[in-house]
Amino acid sequence: MRRTYLLLMNCLFSRMTLLLLIAGCNEVKGQRSPDAIPFHELFSIERIGKGEEAYLHFGPDSLKGDPVRGPVCSALRNFHDYLYTHYAAVYDRHTELQKLLPDTGAMKQRYDGSLDADTAFQQVYMLALRKEKVDPLPLDSAMRIAAHFFYVHRMEGKVTMHVCIGINKVQEMSTSPSHPYHAAFCYMAIWGMKHIMKLFQQVVDPYRAEMRAGPTDERLNEVEQVVYDKLARDPRLRKAVLKEYDRKAKYLPFELIK
Repeated sequence: MRRTYLLLMNCLFSRMTLLLLIAGCNEVKGQRSPDAIPFHELFSIERIGKGEEAYLHFGPDSLKGDPVRGPVCSALRNFHDYLYTHYAAVYDRHTELQKLLPDTGAMKQRYDGSLDADTAFQQVYMLALRKEKVDPLPLDSAMRIAAHFFYVHRMEGKVTMHVCIGINKVQEMSTSPSHPYHAAFCYMAIWGMKHIMKLFQQVVDPYRAEMRAGPTDERLNEVEQVVYDKLARDPRLRKAVLKEYDRKAKYLPFELIK
């Protein structure tokens, strides 16, 4: 009788232990999921500068203190910034948020609420954070996308050039659901370079005098395409793209086909 009782108790104890282990594993799994925290906690408001020149920077948080999400959020900081700039509705309301100062509490509440309500952006952003796979990116396509971040165009009547997250024609290149992630990677690769403007200036130099003279729109468009073509074949830009992929491949939601 005593032996039967001990066997029953041992079985009950083993079952309880198993349940606790399962619960513990689920908790760890939950901690590792990007969905385990409110969406707005993936973003931050940072004060840049001092005194009257200080301003607030809104955007993805690198989460350096988070041992689980920190590595990917830090490694893909510029990648996530591209997605935020182009797909977060709150990005277009930064000026509105600044006007709430000095009431930082109200500003933070408005910012967090906008992010949590933006389900379309959440779908775009969380796919990358979860590393759900999108279409592979051929290297030649990556080079063409990267080249389009270098933009020669007319602004306020004068020809100018930018290497910019938003002033470019990158989004016009494709309507593929994979394109935002491919473009975000190329943007990240460019900003991993040390001499971005030097590269751009060297490519544009042969046309600089012509651009200062005020070319026709037709000629400006021709030069724009020539700049894209040259940069898409530039070995320095190619090296930067390959180097960035080798460094960040384990965090990216696609494969670069070399």
